[in-house]
Amino acid sequence: KTACYVMDKGYDAETLHRQIREELGADSVIPVRTWQGRIRSGTYRQEMYANFDDERYRERNKVETAFSVLKRRFGEELKARKYWYQVKEIKIKVILHNLTKAVQTVVIVVVWKEFNRADHSPKRARPPNLRALPGLRGL
Repeated sequence: KTACYVMDKGYDAETLHRQIREELGADSVIPVRTWQGRIRSGTYRQEMYANFDDERYRERNKVETAFSVLKRRFGEELKARKYWYQVKEIKIKVILHNLTKAVQTVVIVVVWKEFNRADHSPKRARPPNLRALPGLRGL
């Protein structure tokens, strides 16, 4: 069950606020549209205007970014035709995306640890061991 629905201004309607709050039993975070500087009537819209949760609304950007990445990486179309197979396809794409991000994180951590462990001081050239070279034993 979803606890909160966060949407953009295009979804600002009293009927939608009422459905989310009363029928679904969840919070709605939708910026209120103003018309010539005034807010149209509606109990939930008035409440949203007075108590808008900016912090929660900004979380929406993370979700939009994740959807954008998924679409760029795997394409916007689904190959499956039946609904439940489409759901499975989306779940597989999300799992693959999460695995890719996890592997990238591990690689970054390993490289970071290796970089910090390495001795970055300039190496002094050692003189060659002439005695070990054949033909130069008499020197």
